[in-house]
Amino acid sequence: MSVRRISSLWLRLALPFLLFVVAGSTALALWLHAAAERESRHVFATLARTNADFIKSARLPANERVADYLSRVLNMHVFFRRRAWDMTNSDGGLAMSQSQETIPPVTGPLESHRDLLRTLGPERGIVPAGRDFEAIAVPLENDLSLILVREVQPAWSFLVHTETLALLVAFWVFSVALAWVLASGFVRPLRLLAERLPQIENDPGGALPGAERSDEIGQLARAYLATRAQLAEERTRREQAERLAILGRMATGLAHEIRNPLAAIRMHAQLIGSAHNGDLASTANESLPVLLGEASKIEGLVQQWMFLARPQPPQMTAADLGDIVASVIRTLTPQANHARVRLVNEVPAGLRARVDTSRLAQAIGNVTLNAVQAMPKGGTVIIRGENGASVVLIFQDTGPGFSESALLHHADLFFSEKEGGMGIGMSVTAEILKAHFGKLLVSNAAEGGAVVTMELPVIPTSNTQHPTSNLQ
Repeated sequence: MSVRRISSLWLRLALPFLLFVVAGSTALALWLHAAAERESRHVFATLARTNADFIKSARLPANERVADYLSRVLNMHVFFRRRAWDMTNSDGGLAMSQSQETIPPVTGPLESHRDLLRTLGPERGIVPAGRDFEAIAVPLENDLSLILVREVQPAWSFLVHTETLALLVAFWVFSVALAWVLASGFVRPLRLLAERLPQIENDPGGALPGAERSDEIGQLARAYLATRAQLAEERTRREQAERLAILGRMATGLAHEIRNPLAAIRMHAQLIGSAHNGDLASTANESLPVLLGEASKIEGLVQQWMFLARPQPPQMTAADLGDIVASVIRTLTPQANHARVRLVNEVPAGLRARVDTSRLAQAIGNVTLNAVQAMPKGGTVIIRGENGASVVLIFQDTGPGFSESALLHHADLFFSEKEGGMGIGMSVTAEILKAHFGKLLVSNAAEGGAVVTMELPVIPTSNTQHPTSNLQ
């Protein structure tokens, strides 16, 4: 669930609520206004009848003075209407006709409604006179009626009144605040869950807001916490299983690699033990280099094991890389000679860097031994050194070169294309160079053969912490 979707959820929760509040408050205001209008019309009709009764009981004359007085008291237009006789000339002589006259005469804004006021019957009740007025007629005598006319406002006009608008705006602002509080009560815990859910496997822990709630959001937060705990427990079990599997594979590979050197040591020890006194010295001289070489193999395997099992930061000292390469070549020369491989040291004198001598020698030995073993029919390994932006050691052999898979996975632990190989040498080498702030690069030469490059910094920062291996 993304934060954008959480924002959309906020709108989905708050917007309908706000629309409902606006529409509901407007409809309620209109309904209240309509109810008030109904009550006002009832009061208007009652007022007309009451004033008609007052005029009759007080025997007030139906003249303009009384009409004007009542208009000012009631704040509306008041007319008396009575039946009149009109005399007109015709071919047959004089003719009499009835008409209605209003006292006072209808003028001003009501002039357009003169005919309505003259013909308005008492039985019709309140009658609208256009959009702005309404009128009612109440009988006084047989030929006399009282007419009251008042101004009216459209049903929606009250909404634009200052007081009404202020009240509605205040209510809507309060509704927005309430919608924000209510929606935030749902959306904020969901946003926190959405932000932490992608990192649930690496979540450092701690309380989760909302987990204490008793509603569905609280259930969701507690389910997240339970899932996180299960993932952490599962990760611990998986790491333990992976560690045990690695140790098992390392132990199996180490036992396999040590078996051959131990067999050779045992055989030559037996030869020395069975030699006669006269041949003892000669046999010992022949067997001693083999014993030392096989013991060196076992020592190298143990060092690889110790580096994987318990990596330590390198102990950096200034050293001549040519001397380290020469020392490694002396150690591996018996094996190289046996495989008919020539080791050539072309590292220039004075090529220096700050390194852990024993660790770098281990890395150089791993790369050189891999090159020797990659050429069972013989060949040449040339080790060169360069000094520029970084100190570089380049190992180039005349073997078949790296396969595509080896170019991609050369530094992976337990990756080996050699039959019976443990697959830890190049991985250890890469970790050693990483601890030296360097890197290991592999490629194939254009003319054939593998090329392995070790890059080391010329002057590493003295106060920089050394990175530790990831093979713990």
